[in-house]
Amino acid sequence: MDVKEEVYEQILEILKNAKFPINTMDELIAALPEGLDTTCMIGDVEVTAREAEGLITEKDFPLKDAKHVAGLMVERAGL
Repeated sequence: MDVKEEVYEQILEILKNAKFPINTMDELIAALPEGLDTTCMIGDVEVTAREAEGLITEKDFPLKDAKHVAGLMVERAGL
């Protein structure tokens, strides 16, 4: 599994209990297990949701499911 797939799968796991659609950034943050302190590993580097927050914009809402979020994050992170 390459880094892109790894990160994608981690995001799906992080959002597995989220209720969709998610309509605002506040709802997305609330859906994360540890809010903005939720972490994801990219290779050997730990990245927090706070550091990745800028990858999702208000124009992206509503978010329809975890796959939608994961796809946006992976694409915009340039993975």
